[in-house]
Amino acid sequence: MDAVSGASGLLFKRLLLAFWTMFFSMVALTNFVDLMGEFSVFHWTFLNSGNFDYMREIVKVYEISAGLTKLLLLGAFLIELIGAVLFWRALLSFGRQPVGRGHAFQALCWGTFVWLSFVFMTEFFVAYGGESVFRELLTIMIGTGLALVLVPDSAGTEPGEPT
Repeated sequence: MDAVSGASGLLFKRLLLAFWTMFFSMVALTNFVDLMGEFSVFHWTFLNSGNFDYMREIVKVYEISAGLTKLLLLGAFLIELIGAVLFWRALLSFGRQPVGRGHAFQALCWGTFVWLSFVFMTEFFVAYGGESVFRELLTIMIGTGLALVLVPDSAGTEPGEPT
Protein backbone atom coordinates (compact mmCIF):
# COMPACT_ATOMS: atom_id res chain seq x y z
CA MET A 1 0.00 0.00 0.00
CA ASP A 2 1.56 3.33 -1.03
CA ALA A 3 1.55 6.51 1.06
CA VAL A 4 -1.38 8.06 -0.81
CA SER A 5 -3.73 5.09 -0.71
CA GLY A 6 -2.73 4.45 2.92
CA ALA A 7 -4.01 7.88 3.99
CA SER A 8 -6.94 7.56 6.34
CA GLY A 9 -8.90 9.29 9.05
CA LEU A 10 -7.05 7.19 11.61
CA LEU A 11 -3.70 8.46 10.35
CA PHE A 12 -5.01 12.04 10.48
CA LYS A 13 -6.11 11.56 14.09
CA ARG A 14 -2.75 10.06 15.02
CA LEU A 15 -0.99 13.04 13.45
CA LEU A 16 -3.10 15.41 15.55
CA LEU A 17 -2.24 13.43 18.67
CA ALA A 18 1.44 13.42 17.64
CA PHE A 19 1.33 17.22 17.33
CA TRP A 20 0.00 17.63 20.87
CA THR A 21 2.42 14.99 22.17
CA MET A 22 5.40 16.86 20.75
CA PHE A 23 4.00 20.25 21.75
CA PHE A 24 3.48 19.36 25.41
CA SER A 25 6.78 17.47 25.52
CA MET A 26 8.72 20.47 24.17
CA VAL A 27 6.95 22.99 26.40
CA ALA A 28 7.58 20.84 29.47
CA LEU A 29 11.24 20.34 28.51
CA THR A 30 11.91 24.04 27.88
CA ASN A 31 10.21 25.04 31.13
CA PHE A 32 12.24 22.38 32.97
CA VAL A 33 15.46 23.88 31.58
CA ASP A 34 14.28 27.35 32.64
CA LEU A 35 13.44 26.09 36.15
CA MET A 36 16.83 24.40 36.53
CA GLY A 37 18.47 27.71 35.70
CA GLU A 38 16.33 29.60 38.20
CA PHE A 39 17.19 27.05 40.91
CA SER A 40 20.90 27.33 39.93
CA VAL A 41 21.15 23.66 38.99
CA PHE A 42 22.52 24.52 35.54
CA HIS A 43 22.39 27.50 33.20
CA TRP A 44 21.56 26.61 29.62
CA THR A 45 20.35 29.00 27.00
CA PHE A 46 19.58 26.14 24.63
CA LEU A 47 15.98 24.98 25.16
CA ASN A 48 15.39 27.59 27.88
CA SER A 49 11.81 28.84 27.58
CA GLY A 50 12.47 32.20 29.24
CA ASN A 51 9.06 31.86 30.86
CA PHE A 52 10.35 32.77 34.32
CA ASP A 53 11.24 36.27 33.12
CA TYR A 54 7.95 36.49 31.25
CA MET A 55 6.00 35.42 34.34
CA ARG A 56 7.93 37.87 36.57
CA GLU A 57 6.82 40.67 34.26
CA ILE A 58 3.20 39.55 34.41
CA VAL A 59 2.86 38.96 38.17
CA LYS A 60 4.73 42.09 39.24
CA VAL A 61 1.41 43.94 39.25
CA TYR A 62 0.63 42.04 42.48
CA GLU A 63 4.18 42.33 43.87
CA ILE A 64 4.68 38.57 43.84
CA SER A 65 8.17 37.50 44.88
CA ALA A 66 10.70 35.70 42.69
CA GLY A 67 10.31 32.62 44.91
CA LEU A 68 6.56 32.47 44.38
CA THR A 69 7.07 33.05 40.66
CA LYS A 70 9.37 30.01 40.61
CA LEU A 71 6.55 28.01 42.21
CA LEU A 72 4.13 29.25 39.56
CA LEU A 73 6.55 28.15 36.84
CA LEU A 74 6.98 24.81 38.62
CA GLY A 75 3.20 24.42 38.60
CA ALA A 76 3.05 25.22 34.88
CA PHE A 77 5.83 22.70 34.24
CA LEU A 78 4.01 19.98 36.18
CA ILE A 79 0.70 20.43 34.37
CA GLU A 80 2.54 20.48 31.04
CA LEU A 81 4.46 17.34 32.01
CA ILE A 82 1.20 15.59 32.89
CA GLY A 83 -0.13 16.68 29.49
CA ALA A 84 2.93 15.25 27.75
CA VAL A 85 2.57 11.91 29.56
CA LEU A 86 -1.16 11.72 28.77
CA PHE A 87 -0.62 12.53 25.10
CA TRP A 88 2.21 10.00 24.80
CA ARG A 89 -0.09 7.36 26.28
CA ALA A 90 -2.88 8.39 23.89
CA LEU A 91 -0.59 8.42 20.86
CA LEU A 92 0.83 4.98 21.61
CA SER A 93 -2.58 3.39 22.18
CA PHE A 94 -4.90 5.23 19.77
CA GLY A 95 -6.20 2.88 17.07
CA ARG A 96 -4.08 0.04 18.45
CA GLN A 97 -5.79 -0.78 21.75
CA PRO A 98 -9.45 -0.72 22.79
CA VAL A 99 -8.67 1.92 25.43
CA GLY A 100 -6.98 4.23 22.90
CA ARG A 101 -9.97 6.49 22.38
CA GLY A 102 -10.44 6.86 26.11
CA HIS A 103 -6.77 7.75 26.53
CA ALA A 104 -7.07 10.30 23.72
CA PHE A 105 -10.05 12.00 25.33
CA GLN A 106 -8.40 12.02 28.76
CA ALA A 107 -5.41 13.79 27.19
CA LEU A 108 -7.70 16.22 25.33
CA CYS A 109 -9.62 16.98 28.52
CA TRP A 110 -6.36 17.67 30.33
CA GLY A 111 -5.12 19.86 27.47
CA THR A 112 -8.38 21.78 27.48
CA PHE A 113 -8.03 22.30 31.24
CA VAL A 114 -4.48 23.61 30.72
CA TRP A 115 -5.47 26.20 28.13
CA LEU A 116 -8.59 27.28 30.03
CA SER A 117 -6.41 27.75 33.13
CA PHE A 118 -3.79 29.73 31.22
CA VAL A 119 -6.47 31.96 29.66
CA PHE A 120 -7.93 32.63 33.10
CA MET A 121 -4.59 33.22 34.84
CA THR A 122 -3.35 35.54 32.10
CA GLU A 123 -6.58 37.53 32.27
CA PHE A 124 -6.30 37.66 36.06
CA PHE A 125 -2.77 39.04 35.99
CA VAL A 126 -2.70 40.99 32.75
CA ALA A 127 -6.31 41.91 31.91
CA TYR A 128 -5.62 42.51 28.22
CA GLY A 129 -4.89 40.55 25.03
CA GLY A 130 -1.97 38.50 26.41
CA GLU A 131 -4.15 35.44 26.74
CA SER A 132 -4.91 35.33 22.99
CA VAL A 133 -2.24 32.70 22.28
CA PHE A 134 -3.84 30.45 24.90
CA ARG A 135 -7.28 31.00 23.38
CA GLU A 136 -5.84 29.93 20.03
CA LEU A 137 -4.34 26.79 21.57
CA LEU A 138 -7.66 26.06 23.28
CA THR A 139 -9.45 26.40 19.93
CA ILE A 140 -6.98 24.02 18.27
CA MET A 141 -7.44 21.57 21.17
CA ILE A 142 -11.22 21.67 20.73
CA GLY A 143 -10.76 21.20 16.97
CA THR A 144 -8.62 18.14 17.66
CA GLY A 145 -11.38 16.68 19.84
CA LEU A 146 -13.95 17.33 17.12
CA ALA A 147 -11.74 15.65 14.53
CA LEU A 148 -11.37 12.57 16.72
CA VAL A 149 -15.14 12.30 16.99
CA LEU A 150 -16.29 13.39 13.55
CA VAL A 151 -13.67 12.08 11.11
CA PRO A 152 -14.28 8.40 10.36
CA ASP A 153 -11.23 6.19 10.80
CA SER A 154 -11.64 5.11 7.18
CA ALA A 155 -11.79 8.65 5.76
CA GLY A 156 -9.50 9.03 2.75
CA THR A 157 -9.74 5.41 1.65
CA GLU A 158 -11.88 3.97 -1.10
CA PRO A 159 -14.88 1.86 -0.06
CA GLY A 160 -13.78 -1.74 0.38
CA GLU A 161 -10.07 -0.81 0.55
CA PRO A 162 -8.29 -2.17 3.62
CA THR A 163 -7.44 0.53 6.16
